[in-house]
Amino acid sequence: MYPSRVRLAEARDVDLVTNVLIMAMEDNQCWQYQFPHSATHYEDHWNYTRDLVRRFLSTAYDDWIVMVLEIEVEAGEWDIVAVSVWDVSYVNKRIHGRGYRPNSPLNDARQFGYGRGDADHKHVTTFLAAEQESNQRWGMDMADRDGVVITFNANPQSTPHYERLGFGKMGQQVIQAPDEEEAVVVDCLAY
Repeated sequence: MYPSRVRLAEARDVDLVTNVLIMAMEDNQCWQYQFPHSATHYEDHWNYTRDLVRRFLSTAYDDWIVMVLEIEVEAGEWDIVAVSVWDVSYVNKRIHGRGYRPNSPLNDARQFGYGRGDADHKHVTTFLAAEQESNQRWGMDMADRDGVVITFNANPQSTPHYERLGFGKMGQQVIQAPDEEEAVVVDCLAY
């Protein structure tokens, strides 16, 4: 077993976080549904995913934080193996009041991405992340501390993992484009 640690990602981690995110999402049905041409347009896929990650890591987008799980592969050498992105806009909403509008790296990255060949532009991009083989409770501890609810969608295969961590299943949603035979099913979870 390798020693591990969780830390806040920094701007210098942009390429490593991008690589982990793309590798982790290769088997995710929702990711493939949104980016059906990612294999044939890999450079577009990597560049636009990197741009989104860069924005998540930027201090200009303080409604978001990125946490990474690292393992020590050699003495003093750490590799990022999992990524989680957290919407913490509730902090700024509490500080600035009702009129506060959260900033959105998703919308900002999307406006520059209409020429990308990897995406299906009929679908809204949703950022998904997973803590692989990790039961780190950092986000849940933060939610308990700040009195907020964490909600997200997960593929049904991962739901038992999140239920063991204390998440409850609120329901299921079927995502299907008009005139398409294939559909994606996601479980809606809350902590």
